[in-house]
Amino acid sequence: MEISRGYFVAYAVMNTTDSFKDQQLNSFLESPYEGIVIFDNKKQIIFANQVCYQFFKCLSTSELGDELAALLPHTSLSHTFEKGKPLSGELVTVRGKQLELIYLPIIRNKQTVGIIVKSHPYVREEHNWGTVVEAYKTGTAKYYIDHIVGEEPNIVKQKELAIRAARTVSTILITGESGTGKEIFAHAVHNLSDRRKGPFVRVNCAAVPETLLESELFGYAEGAFTGARKEGKPGKFELANQGSIFLDEIGDMFLSMQAKLLRVLQEKEVERVGGIHTTPVNVRVIAASNQNLSQMVEQGEFRKDLFYRLNVIVLTIPPLRERKNDIPLLCKTLFNRLNHTLHSSVNDISAEVMEAFINYSWPGNIRELENTLERAINFCDGSRIFAEHIPTRIINQPNMQVTMTGSLEQLMEEHEKQIVASMLDKCNGNRTKAAEMLGIHRSVLYRKINKYEITS
Repeated sequence: MEISRGYFVAYAVMNTTDSFKDQQLNSFLESPYEGIVIFDNKKQIIFANQVCYQFFKCLSTSELGDELAALLPHTSLSHTFEKGKPLSGELVTVRGKQLELIYLPIIRNKQTVGIIVKSHPYVREEHNWGTVVEAYKTGTAKYYIDHIVGEEPNIVKQKELAIRAARTVSTILITGESGTGKEIFAHAVHNLSDRRKGPFVRVNCAAVPETLLESELFGYAEGAFTGARKEGKPGKFELANQGSIFLDEIGDMFLSMQAKLLRVLQEKEVERVGGIHTTPVNVRVIAASNQNLSQMVEQGEFRKDLFYRLNVIVLTIPPLRERKNDIPLLCKTLFNRLNHTLHSSVNDISAEVMEAFINYSWPGNIRELENTLERAINFCDGSRIFAEHIPTRIINQPNMQVTMTGSLEQLMEEHEKQIVASMLDKCNGNRTKAAEMLGIHRSVLYRKINKYEITS
């Protein structure tokens, strides 16, 4: 029999009650500094120490099991059982406290027969650079691999790729339509990596004006421009030192900035605007785009050298219309989140609505599905959503039959043009509102209007 990483205690717990009488073993299990829970091969709790019971104010394993069901990602337990390898660094927030979880498999005859789950307060390691306080304010990644819900092969494959990619230090490019969950993948990769205790900094390249993006990314020196802080200001790359930076919508970055970003990726150092010194940075770059970057390279809209620098590990997130069997599971997950936010108790969908959901093309992907459910919950009086709670464009959607001719890309562009034009018409030409309804940034909407020559 083998106990992973020398945690011999699990064998005693699971195989002999006499061992509980051993004073040293009992002292280990009842550590006042960390919670310890042990699961059997059916993922049922067979032991928990007093730290767990006191923290959750529970009196029995069944009560504790109910509390932990919402806390411990089921797939983390499953992953540890299936792989037979420890899993560490997963962070959860409970009652305002951030805890780090460690999963330790118990292996006998080359099979996992149980799991020890240990938890202790998460304390971020101090770093030896002067911007540590601001880096803390930047925030950490809040999503984990278990937040990516889906059982369709195309999404499962991307999750597996994300897990493997997290083990490396290579740059990652995440592609996919708006609303597919690219940012959640970025968070998950960071939290799976060795950099999980470092900062996770997000920059929306489409939302920052060109004149401000350079100082936003690289910071500025003292007196760099009128209104600048006297002491200067670190940029996002400095704040992300020893961690990860997520460059969202990188396809919207201007060519002049692309050249400066390429230099940072190559030299691993930044120079603040108006500065004369460079600062070395150790940052893992995760970029994302809803555009076809290779096509933009051909059209001269994106630098070829930067594209190749980013295009090392690519995650391609499938649109919702290509994983429709996941819709019921996604609805269940979104209900849990929305009910908590809206203080509601809606948890069911009529057969008619679910059929409409399956037939609908979901141009806004999961973001549109979530917005649709949130709207329905606000109009719903009971616990089930019916057709009257759903927009008519979804309920009356006919089964899609492609009668047009042309390539898939041409058909999709025509469909996108119709959606944008329809939304602008619905919003009476209000582009800000239309962008919000479509779940995209206003600059992205303007680009699509120009691309398709839409008049509004």
